[in-house]
Amino acid sequence: MQIGMKIYFDKTTGNVILNTGEYVGRGYVETTEDQDFASYKELAQRIRETVGVVKLQYGQYSREFAQCDSYRVNPDNSTLEFTYPGPQVDPMRERVEALEAQNEQLAADLKDTQVALTDNYEELQAAKQEAADAQLALAELYELVIAGQAGQQPEAPTEPEQPAEGGDENNG
Repeated sequence: MQIGMKIYFDKTTGNVILNTGEYVGRGYVETTEDQDFASYKELAQRIRETVGVVKLQYGQYSREFAQCDSYRVNPDNSTLEFTYPGPQVDPMRERVEALEAQNEQLAADLKDTQVALTDNYEELQAAKQEAADAQLALAELYELVIAGQAGQQPEAPTEPEQPAEGGDENNG
């Protein structure tokens, strides 16, 4: 079982009071806040209403914790704020910039897809209209053929020509 960490902080200053750490293994059971206040000296000495908590998933912010010098909790919105050594770029900023670039690309791809779908729809509508026009033309042609056949009078059957009586010639 993987258990994420809880970071308890002073609601006024945002300073971290306690980080419970992460746990992996079968024997670990996630504790409640009440159990933490009873178990940890740092929390037991505090007035409960002055303490906030941020709960993290297992592995959440692991890169930031590994690279930062320190961290605190912004008391206004309960988000973590990391301080990094030297001129190193904030990895969260890198992530945000990468996600913004990816978002722009996805938006452009979406627009291209929408244009292609619109074109395909218009082509489909034109093809459907052509098919309907062809079907109408065939129906009109069929009606003309049927009307033409109905307008003709059938001819009386003709008898095969018989030689005239006594007209047998002897060519012999």
